[in-house]
Amino acid sequence: MTIAQSGANSTRPVHDSHTWITYVQLAFWASFLYAFGSSNALLRDEQGTSRSVAGLHGTALAAGGLIGGLLTAPLIERWGRGRVIRVSALAAAGSILIYTLPHGAVPVTLAGAALASFFGTLLLISINAFLLDYQGPAGPTALTEANALASFAGILGPLAIGVAAATFLGWRAGMWVIVVGLIGIEFWRGRDVDTYGTKGLAAHEDAPGKLPRRVFWSLGLIMCFLGAEFCLTFWSADLLRERSGLGPAAAAASIGAISLGMLIGRWWGSRLAQRIATEKLLVWSTVLALTGFALAWSFTWWPIVVFGLFLTGVGIGVDWPLGVARTVRASGGMTDRASASASIAGSIAIAIAPIVLGMISDALGFHVAFLVVPVLLLGALTILIIRPVPDLA
Repeated sequence: MTIAQSGANSTRPVHDSHTWITYVQLAFWASFLYAFGSSNALLRDEQGTSRSVAGLHGTALAAGGLIGGLLTAPLIERWGRGRVIRVSALAAAGSILIYTLPHGAVPVTLAGAALASFFGTLLLISINAFLLDYQGPAGPTALTEANALASFAGILGPLAIGVAAATFLGWRAGMWVIVVGLIGIEFWRGRDVDTYGTKGLAAHEDAPGKLPRRVFWSLGLIMCFLGAEFCLTFWSADLLRERSGLGPAAAAASIGAISLGMLIGRWWGSRLAQRIATEKLLVWSTVLALTGFALAWSFTWWPIVVFGLFLTGVGIGVDWPLGVARTVRASGGMTDRASASASIAGSIAIAIAPIVLGMISDALGFHVAFLVVPVLLLGALTILIIRPVPDLA
């Protein structure tokens, strides 16, 4: 029985073992995603490839995530959410091992990246759906808490890669910690997978039928949010180099301001979500992100630019978890399908938005191209205003 079915109507999450298992599992997966960029640069040096070839690993990651998003709902309907979580966690661990095989050729590491993203996406979508169902009215807050912990893990992931790379163990040891963590959580879970969703429960909750039209507005909102977020994480170092004159290493390190801002935003947002309607919270967080971006884009003195990026990170921190919760609310109970659709929309935005910014940069210059970020945020704000989705009673 879920907490929601027990009759609890609080917006404060219940932190039992089932909740903590999913929180920690999501954190380990997030640490892989954040560590992936750091490992990719080191892998490129080992394989002796160009940046274009090395960039195919990012393409493989996006492709695996997109396919995973398309298949999650039917897999949950067939096997149940609990089994999908278990199998996808163990398979993601195995895929990371493929990606980190010593002396692995490019096709092998590309396959490892794609498979890790495929199974990781199954895991992510299933965890999102479980938390929203299990916690009931506290679902959005629980999802924001889980993503706050994931942001903290995202800071530790690249750090683990860097520390391991400086030792005789090599950078792969940092990735293998994640593998051990994903497997260890399944021992912690034990045999209790039915609590996370059985085949019959999934079929009952996601009855046949089309998703309501307002779900697609929410998916557009998620695309705007994640498109802006990944344009920032992919290209902000170039903004600092071009506008503030920072060197490559200093500019790359300064991007940690965005991750730190997102961590604070999610922690802060998880508290505010208990007291403030999520629609209002999303509107004001988007306004904060636009304010931070205005500082980062308008000034050249690096402390102000970095502070602006930090504020932008705080603003966008709640966008993904509350955006997913909003999509599920709009679905009218089709939790698994709505969560999967959110992941698909996010994968499409991640694949397209940074590339579009790069193409505009080649044609008009980088400073002008970076305005793609506020355009996406303004698009999100417009959707929030004209197509609101009220909180569930």
